[in-house]
Amino acid sequence: MRKRLSSALQNTAIEAIGRLANRTPVDTGAARFHWFVRALPDENFDKTRVDPAGDLAKQRAKRDVKLFTIGQIVYLVNAAPYFQYLEAGSSTQAPNGVVAITLAEMDLLWSKEVKAAFSIDPRTSPSGSSYAQK
Repeated sequence: MRKRLSSALQNTAIEAIGRLANRTPVDTGAARFHWFVRALPDENFDKTRVDPAGDLAKQRAKRDVKLFTIGQIVYLVNAAPYFQYLEAGSSTQAPNGVVAITLAEMDLLWSKEVKAAFSIDPRTSPSGSSYAQK
């Protein structure tokens, strides 16, 4: 059970980083590059490191998230010192921010991953007694 929940945690973090990277406005690509999955909410910023497509951030997340298991705190961090302004809507590419939108989706993402980890058919009512096993 712990392994399945850890898998759900890891998949949720990977999906969240992907959504965050995709929603992050692009000028040079530095803000997209600086998405990290970490055990502590700190990371260094290097403006020469860029990732306009967000692919490096997603690849790094897939690698780094394997270090986490259920019960640990996972931080999804953006090290760009100006990211707070992007989140506040300073870019026309993301006038409603990035993190707030993704955060609003987290419950649904987590629920989907837990159901997948336990092969629970999402079409079945959670209040019913008959979860269908795939």
